[in-house]
Amino acid sequence: MAKEMLRFENVTLGYGDRDVIKDFSCSIEEGEFVALIGPNGSGKSTLVHALTGMVPCKSGAIYVKGRDNNGLTSKERAQIAAVVPQNFQPNFAFKAKEIVAMGRPPFLGRMQSESEEDYRIIDQAMAETGTLHLRDRKITQLSGGERQRIIISSALAQQPQLLIVDEPTNHLDIQYNLEVMQLMSRLNKEKGITIFAVLHDINMASRFADRIIVLDHGQKIEDGPAREIIREEILKPVYKIDLVVRDNPLTNAAEIVALRSNKTAKRVSNGKRVHIICGGGSGSYWLESFHNKGWEVSTGVLNVGDSDYELARSLGLAVAEEKPYCDIGEGAYEKNLELMEDADLVVLADIDVGHSNLKNIQALKHIDFDTQKLYVLRGEGKDYTGGEALAIVDGLAACGKAVEVDKEGLEALI
Repeated sequence: MAKEMLRFENVTLGYGDRDVIKDFSCSIEEGEFVALIGPNGSGKSTLVHALTGMVPCKSGAIYVKGRDNNGLTSKERAQIAAVVPQNFQPNFAFKAKEIVAMGRPPFLGRMQSESEEDYRIIDQAMAETGTLHLRDRKITQLSGGERQRIIISSALAQQPQLLIVDEPTNHLDIQYNLEVMQLMSRLNKEKGITIFAVLHDINMASRFADRIIVLDHGQKIEDGPAREIIREEILKPVYKIDLVVRDNPLTNAAEIVALRSNKTAKRVSNGKRVHIICGGGSGSYWLESFHNKGWEVSTGVLNVGDSDYELARSLGLAVAEEKPYCDIGEGAYEKNLELMEDADLVVLADIDVGHSNLKNIQALKHIDFDTQKLYVLRGEGKDYTGGEALAIVDGLAACGKAVEVDKEGLEALI
């Protein structure tokens, strides 16, 4: 059974009269990789500062390996936990090996110099981060990614059981970002180092962390396995953005695709309803355009996983849905008719039609043309039904029941 490495017990932190963290509790076991995410200003870095003793608890307590953090000396704390800060700005042009050697003082006596064993540990730490060849280079001559790996090397030279990192990839480009995250994952998996990481990149947290804690306005919103946390209903209100969550088959992790900020946008309903027949991305522009202009939008039938389906879900639209890669079944077809019946306006986007989605076209014949209008966008969409789908649309247009429009014409209606 894993032992507890770190525990926050009803912790409140702040500066002066202002509380930044409010009644925060969580427990982290040995060997876990836990990511702390949340918007800027949510208090993530303040928790790190409390761990290092820089910010005292107003109430509650922090325990490191069962010991009250307030009762630990800085040297005792450093023998258990190492910190990789968000920003490291050396005052002098130290050599890389000198920076790494700064991780050894917790194990040295007063006025004691590094021993041969200390230098072996220093070299080993640099070897583990792939920086041994940089040992005689000045820290000011290194790239951002190289410098960050040197700082991690210094932390490793402390031989920590717990590694606390505060946005370790901040200001790094994508290559160094990935290198640093892979390094921390390897240290966790191969050396068993417990990692408590403040991360601003949600997708990196999802990919590498075992567990994610969501913080907002100083309070814990969610805490659980990454797969259970990276969900639209959790992240959208916290980050105040419209987003889609999807599985990345290459990383085997859930990832977010941010669509737009909804922090300041105020959508006012105009009382009108539109039903859009689309799929394969043909409706994305129209779903968003009608929605943003205050229309109540529905759509169908869309297969789960289709790009239009993902956007519709992100916008909270009513969708008649069918299983992935399946033909439209009777249940989805009836749901489509129900949603279409409630609309003032029906739009047929420029879609490819095959036998799997032909029922979307067949449903158009059931529109109440006395009270509803049908607009058809013509373009590059193909008919793979032997002409059956095209015959239905052409028939509706020939008798005046369907109005053909181009993009500019439909935009004018919105």
